[in-house]
Amino acid sequence: MQHIQLNQRGRGRRPDDFSLYNENTEPVFPTVTAPLPANQLLLREPWLKRFLRGVGRFFAAVIRKINQLLALVLLVALALLATRFLLTLFAIKTSLFTQWMYWLSEPLILPFNHFLPTLPYDGYYIDGSTLVAIVAYTVAILLVRQFFKLFLPRHMR
Repeated sequence: MQHIQLNQRGRGRRPDDFSLYNENTEPVFPTVTAPLPANQLLLREPWLKRFLRGVGRFFAAVIRKINQLLALVLLVALALLATRFLLTLFAIKTSLFTQWMYWLSEPLILPFNHFLPTLPYDGYYIDGSTLVAIVAYTVAILLVRQFFKLFLPRHMR
């Protein structure tokens, strides 16, 4: 014996023929939200597969954060080296800011110090070592970032 419900107008309706839309007033709605097959509603993944997918997503997030930190480090290093290059170019050496910038950028320039000489040109001084450091740090960090991206799945890059 089936149980029959009464709708607002008092007509009888069985519980299994209820719909969430009205075909007369919303004819497009069924094509937008097609019903899921019954076998997909009850499908569950094994716990080991879910766990491994979660671990993979965790490591992907860690790799993305490392890439973001490397990009930030590159940005700061390039800002320091570009400022040092401009201060050397215009031969500004007397201000406290200049001394502070030279002090901050000294560890970055140390591996390339005296690699190329400072070239005087028409009252300006072009520091070749700073230019080499800018190129070397940019290439090195971009290569490391691309290497880390190899460990990410294609849809997460």
